[in-house]
Amino acid sequence: MEDALRRLQLMGKIEGDISFMVRPLQATKLHRWDSALQSIDPTVKAMGHQKIEKHFLGKWGYASILPVQITQQYVTAQPYQELDGPMIASSGYQVMASAGVFAKIGPLTIQLQPQLVSAANDNFRGTTQTPNYNKTFWGNSSIRLNAGPVSVGISSENITWGPTLMNPLIMSAHAPGFVHVTFNSRRPFRTPIGSFEWQWFATYLDAIEPKFNGIADYSNGDPTQRRYFNGAMFSYQPKWIKGLSMGVTRVVQEPASLYEQNKQWNLLFNNVARINDASFLVEIQRDQYAAAFLRWVWQPAHAEFYTEWGRNDTYYTMRDFIQQPEHSRAYTYGFRKLFGKELALNKNNSVLKTPKKYWQFISEYTRTQQPSTWPVRTAGSWYVHGDLPGYTQLGQIMGAPIGSGGNYQMMRISKFNGWKQIGIQLESTTHNAENFEDSGLAFTNPSLTKWVDYGFRIMYDYPYKHFLFSTTIAATRSFNYNWSQPATASGLGLGNPNDLDSYLLKLGIRFL
Repeated sequence: MEDALRRLQLMGKIEGDISFMVRPLQATKLHRWDSALQSIDPTVKAMGHQKIEKHFLGKWGYASILPVQITQQYVTAQPYQELDGPMIASSGYQVMASAGVFAKIGPLTIQLQPQLVSAANDNFRGTTQTPNYNKTFWGNSSIRLNAGPVSVGISSENITWGPTLMNPLIMSAHAPGFVHVTFNSRRPFRTPIGSFEWQWFATYLDAIEPKFNGIADYSNGDPTQRRYFNGAMFSYQPKWIKGLSMGVTRVVQEPASLYEQNKQWNLLFNNVARINDASFLVEIQRDQYAAAFLRWVWQPAHAEFYTEWGRNDTYYTMRDFIQQPEHSRAYTYGFRKLFGKELALNKNNSVLKTPKKYWQFISEYTRTQQPSTWPVRTAGSWYVHGDLPGYTQLGQIMGAPIGSGGNYQMMRISKFNGWKQIGIQLESTTHNAENFEDSGLAFTNPSLTKWVDYGFRIMYDYPYKHFLFSTTIAATRSFNYNWSQPATASGLGLGNPNDLDSYLLKLGIRFL
């Protein structure tokens, strides 16, 4: 639904000052988007924010049923890293189910939408897994007190920051949501100089159960360690540059024991730079990330460009940052373009009517591999710092699904007809490139050549009455899987004994 709204914005069908930098989006009186989503195809019922509602206390309150959603997948070999929330990277059959209710009483909103995950978690090549992963989550649940553009409350919803579609650097829907206290905007806060959006939250992060360590993205130090986590984002859209949104994010985590000792609940303005020995002794126990992002929407061209640039290690002084800004950096850039005969413009540079048929092209590149300065000053792998058990919640990285030190590139082309979509996607992933670069044998032993996956996907969405079916079929060939080629391998990357083929079949069903 959010991606459909983002496409409608490129057509000029919804407000241009919504940045899409903080998600999930929250519907308000000014931004419910029902008619915009319904305009995609008026014959399709309940595909947008339309709900089965029961009003009470006059117009002061109402309750509604949220959609029932079921996602099933089967993976033949190597697990796929996806933006799928509580689902795990596992082999075999897996299912996630979700349903819920929403209630509004004046300024108070309550949403209960738990999620249930069950995965066979089969063994696959070279691994022995703990089978039968079963877990229930609070899912996209929240209790909020709302006033105009402001909301404060307790939520377990997945948080996504920035414009990136596939691999957001700081916060994404890759890991399960966590219960957190939040203070955020519900819609753009409009001023004479432009619009602002923001979010601040605080929470505790939990490690994965030790018996499931085999599926953890990363586990270092004490794998059972609990951490205190504090983060914020801020987005600004200047009045004088139409379609431009830019902003910053910062997050800090530390052992729960350090938080209990210092009682510093807002860590975001502490030790931005390591300027003295006293702060350094505390800082080395913390893990902090910061990023800047930009999204520029060109509605007359039905296109957008976006980028995100971040660091996973604080600088010692501003001089250090100026001299070597690339240290511990990661970045993403992407482009989306809609095209088709039905995207005709009126005199206000917006589409005459919501088109049913059009095409979409997307390309995105993400790099978390270290820069070329690593032999002089190594930063290690992204999402790894000190003795903390990774930048994770329940073993899954909260940022880019490609993980530490990975690189990712994709191109997708899709054809839309209302809610129907058929698309193909080409993708390439380099896994943990530091394993190649940091080794003294990298240039002499063919068993240490890079582990690279090349993948192909077919995606198909089909609406039928109150149902929306979403299907993905993917095939991936892993060259030098898990860096395990023998020294006798040809090195040509074709037909080597430890190359691996993996297949994914995913079916999502949404009903209301």
